Amino acid sequence: MTQEELRPAGNPRAPEKLPLDFSAFHQMHRPRYVREAERCLRCRADAEEAVDEAFVQLAREWPQILRAENPAAYAWRVMKNRVVDHARARGRRATLMDTAVFETVTLQGAEDAFEVIEQNLRLFHAISALPERQQDVIRLRYCEGYDTAEVAHELGITQAGVRSIERYARHRLREIYTSCAEEEERS
Repeated sequence: MTQEELRPAGNPRAPEKLPLDFSAFHQMHRPRYVREAERCLRCRADAEEAVDEAFVQLAREWPQILRAENPAAYAWRVMKNRVVDHARARGRRATLMDTAVFETVTLQGAEDAFEVIEQNLRLFHAISALPERQQDVIRLRYCEGYDTAEVAHELGITQAGVRSIERYARHRLREIYTSCAEEEERS
């Protein structure tokens, strides 16, 4: 990220020089943020633009962010919000989970692909009913294939926190699936 990228149209509030810790954070997180944004926006150029906008915001607020209880979690939220804003500005909806449902390896060798799609749609519906933090953990763990340490690092929480959130999310998903199955049996 260059100084020019931080100074859109003569913005005097942009920092004079990028702090070394911000540059390291940017270098470490940008590739994953771009992958996540591309999954949501379905366009590499849009993803890079949205992530770069997020990093411009983060650079401007960096000293305050470092004083926050959880800087990585704050940065993750900024990135997600920029992706959603970017999609809306183009008259689209960010597909935070939509694409993950259909991008599954199980479809390739499935005997009944329609049944797999139907199950995945139920799963998407159940995941979308979870609180945002649980959605993030489930998506990163099972759709992106991150291990517990990677999820913890990405979301700025402890590994124990990831395991706890995952446990609650899986419990809630079982409840949702059970109630959906009972409703289907009644109809």
